Amino acid sequence: MQRPFASKARIALIVCMAASMNASAAPRDSSFESVFSVKGEPASLYYKVRFVANDGPHTMQIWRDGQTRLRRRTDDALDTYVIRDAADPGEFQMIVVDYGKRITTRIDRNNLVRLGRFIDWFDLAHGLRHPVGEYRIADASAPPKLDAPVTQCRWYEIRQGDAAHRVCWSQSERLPIVIWSASRGEVWRVTAVDRRSIAPDTFRLNDAGFVRNDANADIDSD
Repeated sequence: MQRPFASKARIALIVCMAASMNASAAPRDSSFESVFSVKGEPASLYYKVRFVANDGPHTMQIWRDGQTRLRRRTDDALDTYVIRDAADPGEFQMIVVDYGKRITTRIDRNNLVRLGRFIDWFDLAHGLRHPVGEYRIADASAPPKLDAPVTQCRWYEIRQGDAAHRVCWSQSERLPIVIWSASRGEVWRVTAVDRRSIAPDTFRLNDAGFVRNDANADIDSD
């Protein structure tokens, strides 16, 4: 199939739709990596989450196969597949399948950076973005009137200036089970978790007949 022309603006819109489907970014602290450590996380993990983005509420399913493959399905409308580079784990290829528009877009992380999208594996796999700037992390209690989390987790408050988020982090699943914003209320909640092995066909693309867009070629040719 002939590759359609795609402007940088259109490519940015497609990948932003897929990659920005996370809860609000937490502010940064020197102990972020130690508090929200992924050391000892399950080899494989499936989880389902409800979250609130700028355009309203959404649901998402995430399948993580070790540290190599990831699939994020948002509202049954978008599938985002992420495959890490075996030679350089900091790099990955992202494939976004838009079922409504019947378009599949491929883009590498270095080209996402060129578009101004600074996304890493931790962000995509866990829904909690590495923060930027000065911040403070402290133990916290659960906000009032919240439903009980789906699994045991420990509450932390992450504060940056006047902004504050509370994160209930699961040491066993290595996930933010609930994220609560002082200004917006609950913005992220894991509703189901499963550690069983993931079927290989989970990562098989189902885009027969879709327009296939190579964003890397479009960006490199500009």
